[in-house]
Amino acid sequence: MKQFAPSFRSRRQGIVLVTVILCLLVASAMLINLVKATTVLSRQTTHHSQRLQLQILTDDAMSHALNQLRQQDSYTKETWEISPDQWSLKQTGQVKINVSKEKNKTIITVQGSIIQNDQTLQKLTKTIEVN
Repeated sequence: MKQFAPSFRSRRQGIVLVTVILCLLVASAMLINLVKATTVLSRQTTHHSQRLQLQILTDDAMSHALNQLRQQDSYTKETWEISPDQWSLKQTGQVKINVSKEKNKTIITVQGSIIQNDQTLQKLTKTIEVN
């Protein structure tokens, strides 16, 4: 059996050590990128879900305002507070309905908000003119 010189053996061990360290660095970098991508995707999905809920809420409020206006001409405004247990979001929802009458037209404005810790995360306003 062939015996290698001690300097060759230590050089070979050094090369193996450097290779293992490089592989660990590459694997760590890939794992970090995967965690970052997952976090960004999760935030985007949450934002999109909140936006969709807010659109549904403001659409429902607009339909409600139109029905109320048809039933009673004196309807002018209304505010809704939606707690987290009343819908699928962890945040509080708020809707403000305002009806303004000018000359021969009526304008309904619905403003929906998603609120967390007294901070507005998203806001959506819809306006319709009724003759």
